[in-house]
Amino acid sequence: MGFDTNQPAETNRDRVRRLLLQPLGFRHERKTDAEAGQALLDGIADDLAYVSDEALGRILEAMRGKGLGVHKDFWPTRAAFIAYAETYHPRPLALSPKLLSWFASVEGPRALANGSLVETWDYFEKKKHPPHSPPLSPAVADSARRAIKHAAQDNARRLELIQSRRARGVANLPDDEAWEPWYLERLRVCTEAVNQARAGKAGV
Repeated sequence: MGFDTNQPAETNRDRVRRLLLQPLGFRHERKTDAEAGQALLDGIADDLAYVSDEALGRILEAMRGKGLGVHKDFWPTRAAFIAYAETYHPRPLALSPKLLSWFASVEGPRALANGSLVETWDYFEKKKHPPHSPPLSPAVADSARRAIKHAAQDNARRLELIQSRRARGVANLPDDEAWEPWYLERLRVCTEAVNQARAGKAGV
């Protein structure tokens, strides 16, 4: 049996509906008109379009008991879905131009130069703000910068150890063999994003 080439490809909005919204099956409150109800679900699907299938499954399980109303069967708020999405699959910085612009400043090259780009990027992506004050207090910002610095140093030592073992013909642990290409690819992607952001800022 051949495939129907005229079948439209599933969009990310449709994927979120199929994997999350339809299985939840909540209903709208009676006072909600059809247009507003559809707009809510479309907005949730668009907000979560970047989320992986695995993370959508985890959000599904987390949201099953989070319905509103006496019987817990009304749709939760859009903010609730976004909050769980941030927990299980933080929104990538590449999808947040205002946040990415921070790396287009001197901060991106600075983090790249001191070897903490991946760790700084990960912090920003999870927290949605830079590890500086404001918005953080000076004490909290200092703690965040130290944590990033230590994580970067640990990762640099891990890379060095992996490469040293390989050069000496010593087998690395499977976890290290899997982690190394992941980290190097993460560094490549972050570096490319910083360079592109800076080129865009400069009007190149």
